[in-house]
Amino acid sequence: MAEQRAFLLAQVQAPYCLFVDDDVILEPGLVRRLHGLLARQGCGFAGSAVHGLSYLGQERPAQEQLTFWEDRVEPETVMPGSSAWARHHLHSAANLFHLQRRLGVPPDQERAYRVAWVGGCVMFDSAKLRAAGGFDFWPALPPEHCGEDVLAQLRVMERFGGCGMLPSGAYHMELPTTLKERRVDAPWALLPHADPAALSASLAPAQERP
Repeated sequence: MAEQRAFLLAQVQAPYCLFVDDDVILEPGLVRRLHGLLARQGCGFAGSAVHGLSYLGQERPAQEQLTFWEDRVEPETVMPGSSAWARHHLHSAANLFHLQRRLGVPPDQERAYRVAWVGGCVMFDSAKLRAAGGFDFWPALPPEHCGEDVLAQLRVMERFGGCGMLPSGAYHMELPTTLKERRVDAPWALLPHADPAALSASLAPAQERP
């Protein structure tokens, strides 16, 4: 996967590029909204986290923690296992859907919020993604791996900042994953981390963790 993403990035000629998984459905206008937020913020990426609608009946208030960027998105270092890493729980199941419904942020007034990473639908500033190394780490991974998208985002976020967009407009089809071998998780394999014991928690089922 990392090698394929590196190949795709090498083909990009536009100033912005969108990496979207093929099992994700986008609302009309979502690409425009992502581009607008990313251009306004001037950071490295903006992501639209996916909703898992089969989980609408599950309320998980403890996982619905969100911190908005009140001004400009700034560079931030997030290490696997750190307190900031726990932000990824917001993007599990239908947590973000429940939260954005309660907050009622209009689609034409997008707000940026702090993330650990965003799975499934992420728009990058192409130059910033390349400057942070893109997916050039792929030779260091075995063919069977996961988390290559996460690692690239962490590297971009450390240099240029990155954010999630509220409201999101991406929906996970919740199909069975084609990446069944997930023992080598790129950020855990290639980055320093704060708490190795948290690795198992990072490998949530695919329908809960895009």
